[in-house]
Amino acid sequence: MKAVILAAGEGARMGPFTASVPKVMIPVGNRPLLESAIQALVENGVRDLVLVVGYRRERIQSHFQDGKAFHARITYVTQTKQLGTAHAVAEARPHLDGPFLVLNGSNLVDGRFVEDLLGSGGKPAVLITQSERPRSYGVATVEGDRLVAITEKPVEMISNLINTGAYALDERIFEEIDRLAKDGKHDLPSAVSALAERTPVLAIRTEGTWVDALYPWDLLRLNATALKGTHEVRSGTIEPAVTIRGRVSIGDGCVIRSGAYLQGPLSLGPGCEIGPNAVLLPSTSLGKNVRIGAHTSVANSILMDDVILGPASVVQDGVIGSGVVARAGLLAASGAGDVQ
Repeated sequence: MKAVILAAGEGARMGPFTASVPKVMIPVGNRPLLESAIQALVENGVRDLVLVVGYRRERIQSHFQDGKAFHARITYVTQTKQLGTAHAVAEARPHLDGPFLVLNGSNLVDGRFVEDLLGSGGKPAVLITQSERPRSYGVATVEGDRLVAITEKPVEMISNLINTGAYALDERIFEEIDRLAKDGKHDLPSAVSALAERTPVLAIRTEGTWVDALYPWDLLRLNATALKGTHEVRSGTIEPAVTIRGRVSIGDGCVIRSGAYLQGPLSLGPGCEIGPNAVLLPSTSLGKNVRIGAHTSVANSILMDDVILGPASVVQDGVIGSGVVARAGLLAASGAGDVQ
C-alpha cells in the first residue's frame, strides 16, 4: 500500500516561522513535523510514499531526499497551485493504484495512529478524534461506525468529533474530486463526504497520538508531546558539577559548562553550548548550535537553530526562531502583566 502525505502548504498562520520553511518542516522535539508522519507509516510497513510538495519544496526534498535514510521510498509531486487538499491528492493520482492512505504532514502522529487507519481493511475510512475546540476543525457526523458528513468549521456546535485529516481511500475518490472541481470545490473533506453518500465510509476513532498546531503557540503542545519519547543520549563535553535529571538527549559537539542544571525531557541539537549555572527545564528543545549564557533559565520552550541567549536571561513558554540573538537580561516569560 502507498501513502500520500500532504506537504505543499505554507502554513501562513505560523508566520513568521514559515517565512523560510514550510509548516511541515518546523522543528518539534528537534525534528521536522513531517518526520513523525513518515516514521509512523514506516513503522506500519507503509514505505512507498508520495509527498505532495509546493511552498519551499526544496527544504523538504533536501532533508528527506529519496527517503532511504528514513527506510522509505519517496516520490515527490509538485502542487504548483495550492487549490486545496483534494486537488493535492489528484496531483498524486498518476503514482497511485489500488487502496492508499492520505495523511497531513503538519500533524504530529505516532505508529498507533496509522495502525488504526490501516484497521479499515482496505475500505474507505476517515480517522476521527475528540476535540475541546471542534469548531476550529472539520466536524464529523457519524451513525454507528459510518461517516455521514464532514462539516468544516461549523458556526453551531454539532459534536466534538473531528476529522484528523487522515484517510484510507481508493480510486473511487477521484470521481468525486473531479465532479466537485467543476463546481470550484477542491477540499478533500467535501469529496469524502460526497463519497459517503454513495458508498460506506468508516469513521474510526483513533487511540493514537494526533496533535495539530494551528498557531505558533500550539507548537509548545506538539513539542511537549514529541519529547515524551526522548531517549537519554550523552554526547559532547559535560564539565564537572553539572546536574542532569530525567531523559535528556545531548547532541554531538555540545558543551555543558560547570554548574548547569538540566531536567528532562530535553533535547539538545548538535553543537550547543550551555553556560555556567544555566538552567534548562522540562519540555525544552534546542536546535543546532544554540548558545545559552551563564545564569540563564529556559523552560517549556523551543529554540531553533543558531539562537543565542545572553547571560541572566529568562525564557518560559516561548518559541524563538532560527538565528535570533538576544543580549543579556532578556525576559520572555508567560503570565499576567501590566501595560503602563
